[in-house]
Amino acid sequence: FFPNTFDIVLGERAGIPRKPDPQVVWDILASLPSIINHKPSTLYVGDSGVDMQTAINAGVDAVGVTWGFRSRTELESFHPMGLIDKAEELLGFV
Repeated sequence: FFPNTFDIVLGERAGIPRKPDPQVVWDILASLPSIINHKPSTLYVGDSGVDMQTAINAGVDAVGVTWGFRSRTELESFHPMGLIDKAEELLGFV
């Protein structure tokens, strides 16, 4: 959906704990250039409570998207820095 937007995308992999374990977030951060390889510049975007908990566990900010897997209420319960209803709204957080 977002060609040439992400430097790396990782999903479930054998031997790596599943979300909400923060390991996948840390692996992505470790693979990026050091200038952006720090938590204050990281925004985790997700559509479930598991995603929000993953961001919390990894120590990074989160934005929930309301068009995905779970309800707005579930996302709100994790107190992300924001909730968005349209992809364009993400620009307000980056």
